[in-house]
Amino acid sequence: MSDDHFHGHSHQSHRTRGVSRRRFLEATASFTPLTLVGSSGVDPLLAQERDGTPLGVLGQPRTDTAIWKSLRQSAAQMTIFDTHEHLWHEDVRLKKKVDFFLLFSHYTSDDLISAGMSPQLVADLQDPGVPLEKRWKDFAPYWPYTRTTGYGRCMLIAARDLFGIEDINEKTYLSLSSRISAANRPGWFETVLKEKARIELSVLDDLTTMRGEPLKPNPKFFKIVTRFDYMVTARERADLEHIEKVTGVAIGSLTDLEKALEKAVQKGVSQGLAGIKTGIAYERTLHFEKVSQPDAERAFEKRFGSASSRTSDTASEKLLEDYLMHKVVQQAAEHRLPMQIHTGLQAGNQNHVSWTNPSHLSGLLNQYPRVRFDLFHGGYPYGSEFASIAKNLPNVYPDLCWLHIIAPGVAKRALHELIETVPANKIL
Repeated sequence: MSDDHFHGHSHQSHRTRGVSRRRFLEATASFTPLTLVGSSGVDPLLAQERDGTPLGVLGQPRTDTAIWKSLRQSAAQMTIFDTHEHLWHEDVRLKKKVDFFLLFSHYTSDDLISAGMSPQLVADLQDPGVPLEKRWKDFAPYWPYTRTTGYGRCMLIAARDLFGIEDINEKTYLSLSSRISAANRPGWFETVLKEKARIELSVLDDLTTMRGEPLKPNPKFFKIVTRFDYMVTARERADLEHIEKVTGVAIGSLTDLEKALEKAVQKGVSQGLAGIKTGIAYERTLHFEKVSQPDAERAFEKRFGSASSRTSDTASEKLLEDYLMHKVVQQAAEHRLPMQIHTGLQAGNQNHVSWTNPSHLSGLLNQYPRVRFDLFHGGYPYGSEFASIAKNLPNVYPDLCWLHIIAPGVAKRALHELIETVPANKIL
């Protein structure tokens, strides 16, 4: 039969039943996808029976054989070294007024915007001055569309496993909000990170120290990494003035900026710095060329010289940034610090994912074989490039952090690919 026959039949069926495509999508979006429904037809996220189920498990195991039970039990009892977090410190969290919408303050908010909720309304969800009922009314139309994403499913798991609430809906959100507020007390980090999640240590990328602020060591829970992107991407004289303030180095030349970088890294090491992180893929491509110092000096002069000599353009700006990123990696080598690099999907909305392809890093990674590079997030959606780089280079470690939240199914496939391509002692 021809395509016309199939298309004609389909259109006639929809007209007969009076169901538009939009109406069909709206109706189906309100249901949990089939991949989350067990053989009984009950959504396992809403199941009442949880005895013996490890934290975060969705649904019943595929089989109840002894080997599967043993594997699941062993996995649930393992302690974890968590390679990447952006958590508040507990003393900071305790000062905040938290409620139900704390769950939607990060990542999940991106999906709400993607689903059509206005950015301003999403921001208002975090305003405790707005009545909770009003915020729920704004949020509720978009929750059926976002509860099925990786981010949304994490909120359902948290509600269930941390607060004993089996679903997030109009009948439960007030109770959940009360339990979240009541849990915001000293010892909550111990309960969640140590007792429930069994995390021995987390590597904390503290976003409150990403512009040279003093580090905040907390050896019970965290190893600390920090960023020097604010030096690499300095674009205005005000940026240099900030660097001068946090390092105490007056900057009138490229050499001065290099000295400021050296001093900032040394200061971090003295405060317990465990590694260097870069999230520069949020701002530009990950392709860093090798640049000579004379060329970088000319680019510095174009950007920061006297008013009459400032003729900076995109090419010279990238040239200077490339040079400075190499200097950051050289500092990692000098202090024997591992370097974590964001690759793949960026948080937020309206980003340029093509900047984040890990294959852009090939030249940089090859040039510094003594530096251990921890490449983040499975490189999603560039998983095969991510795996091939880690397979090829002994100093590159593929890290799946965040990917299991972005897309749980993709994380499973990525792990299979890494197991087949990369030595097991490198997979994080």
